[in-house]
Amino acid sequence: MGKDEITPRERVQLALQHQETDRVPVDFLATPETWDGVKQYLGLPNEESVMRYFGVDVRHPRLRYAGPPLPTYPDGSYKDAWGTTWSPVPYEGGVYYEISHRPLEGIKDASELEDYPWPDPDWWDASHIPGEIQAWDQDAEYAIFLDDFGDPGGFFELAGYMRGAEQTLLDMALNPDIPFEIMRHVTDVLIVLAERALTTLGDRADLVWTSDDIAHQHGMIMSLPMWRDLIFPHHERFNRRVHELGGRIMYHSDGSLMNFLPGLIEMGIDVLDVLQFSADNMVPEELKSTFGDRLCFHGGACVQQLLPRHTDTEVREDIRHIIDVMGQGGGFILSPTHAIQVDTPPANIVAMYQEAGSVMDSRLDAVRSAVGSSRYGPPAPPEPHEEDSRGQTGER
Repeated sequence: MGKDEITPRERVQLALQHQETDRVPVDFLATPETWDGVKQYLGLPNEESVMRYFGVDVRHPRLRYAGPPLPTYPDGSYKDAWGTTWSPVPYEGGVYYEISHRPLEGIKDASELEDYPWPDPDWWDASHIPGEIQAWDQDAEYAIFLDDFGDPGGFFELAGYMRGAEQTLLDMALNPDIPFEIMRHVTDVLIVLAERALTTLGDRADLVWTSDDIAHQHGMIMSLPMWRDLIFPHHERFNRRVHELGGRIMYHSDGSLMNFLPGLIEMGIDVLDVLQFSADNMVPEELKSTFGDRLCFHGGACVQQLLPRHTDTEVREDIRHIIDVMGQGGGFILSPTHAIQVDTPPANIVAMYQEAGSVMDSRLDAVRSAVGSSRYGPPAPPEPHEEDSRGQTGER
C-alpha cells in the first residue's frame, strides 16, 4: 500500500462520518457453496484471498463458542447454545439448516422462563480476535464489524427460534409477557458478550452487528405499537450500552422498513442493513433524502434478482445507480442484501465490485503470487455450531 493511499478502515470510518472518499467502501457475504464457486472461478485458494481481490474493506470476526460440548446427531443435526435443534435440509445447490426442535414451544406462562437453562456468557470467548486483526493488519488496516453474538439471530428472532415464529407472533398479541421475557433474558446475555468483546478490542471495533427481521417484502410483520412495546426496549438497552462503550450499531432487517425507520433511529442504530430495494417503498432516493443525515446504510446489491438473474452489464448499471444515490455525501457501504446464493454467476459478482471501483484486475495475479504466505493463509475455521444467520440458518 502506498504511503498516501487510504486504508480500508479509514475509508469505512470516513463513510460513517458522512464523508466521501476515493470510492464507496464494500463488504461481502456469501453462502459456503457460493464461496467455493467464486474461488474456483478466480483460481484462488481461500476466502481471504477472494476478499483481497475484491478489495473488501471489512472483516467480520466472531466470538468463539467455548462452553460445554453441544449435542450433534447422526443425521447432521445439532443443538445450539440456546437449546434449539437445527437439522440439515438439502437443496439443489447445497444445504441449509432449519429448526427441528424449539425448547420453549410448550411453555404456558412467562414465569416458567426463570427455570430455563439460559446460556452463560462465559461460554463465548473473544481472546482470539486481536490476533486475527493483527494478521489482517499485516496487509492493510481493515474495518472490523463484530458479527452477531452467540448463535445467529437477534432478540426477536431468537425468541422465534426457541418458541416458534408463528407462536411468538401469537404470543405478542395474546400473551405478550412470554416473548418480552424471552427477549429480556436474551438481551441480558448479549449485553455481557458485547461488553467483553468491546473491552477486548477497545477502539479497534468499528461496528457491532445486530439483527431482527421485522418486515417482509410488502410491509410490516407487526404493528408499530406492538414493535415499540415488545421489541424496541431490548434493542434500545443493548444499543445504549454499546454506545457507552464507544461502539457503533449496525442493525439488520430485510423487507419494507420505511415505517420503522424513525423508531429505529430513536432506538439508537447508526447503520441500517440491508437496503432491500426490491421490497415495497424502499426507494433509494427517498431513503437517502429522508434519513441520510441521521443514518448510514449498508447493503443495496439485490441477491434475489439483480445478481443471479441479470447480465453483468445490467449489474453494472444498477450498482452504478445505487452508488450514485446512496454514496452521495458518504454514509454508504455497498454490500449484497443477503448472503449471495449459489445460483449467482461469479462474473456478476466480479462485475459488482469492478463497478464499485474496488477491483483491480492486476491485483488478481498479485494475490495468486502471494498465496502461501501467512498473510494470505485461510482464516480460522468457523465454530461448527455457529452458522451465519444471513446465509445458512433460519426458518425460510
